[in-house]
Amino acid sequence: MSAARRLAAAVASAVVLAGCGTSVTGSPLPEGAAASEEGGSPQFDKLLRECDAVPNDKIAETLHGAGIDQYFFGAVCMWTVSSAAGSIDVTFGWFENNSLQRERSVADQLGYQVETTSVAGTSAFSARRPGDSATCGITAAYSGVITWWVQQRSGTGDPCDGARTLAELTLQRNQ
Repeated sequence: MSAARRLAAAVASAVVLAGCGTSVTGSPLPEGAAASEEGGSPQFDKLLRECDAVPNDKIAETLHGAGIDQYFFGAVCMWTVSSAAGSIDVTFGWFENNSLQRERSVADQLGYQVETTSVAGTSAFSARRPGDSATCGITAAYSGVITWWVQQRSGTGDPCDGARTLAELTLQRNQ
C-alpha cells in the first residue's frame, strides 16, 4: 500500500471515528411520551390538532351533510361532506405566523372577489374565485389567520354561509 493510500485511509478513518464520538445532551423519553409531559418544551404539543378546531360531526351538521370523510391532515385540513344535494369539499387552514392583510393581498392578486366583513366580532374577509359561485372562503384574524373554504359541487346554496359558520365555530371554541 502506498504512503498516499495509507494517509487517505487514516484521514477517512479519523473522520468516521470523529463522527461516531458525538454526544447528545438531554434526557431520553419513553417511546410515545410527549416532551411536555416530561417537563420539556410544549412548543409542538398541539401539532396537527388544528384539524380538530371544529369536530367532524359539527362540520357535517353545519353543511347539512349526512356523512363526512377527512382525507388530509397537516398544515391544511380537508374533508368531503356527503349531502342529499351532492358532495361538498371543505378545507381549513390555520396559519399562526400570517396576517389578514397578507392573505387579502394574495386573494386580490389572484383576482378573487373580496369583501371585507367580520366574523364573531373579528376582522375578516370573504373571497370567491371569479366565475365560481359554488366556492367561497372566509379568512379571519385569530392568532395569525384561519381560513375555511367550502365548495358545493352541486352548485346549490351559498357556500359563504357554511364557511362563515365554520369560522364562527372555530373562533368560539378557541377563545
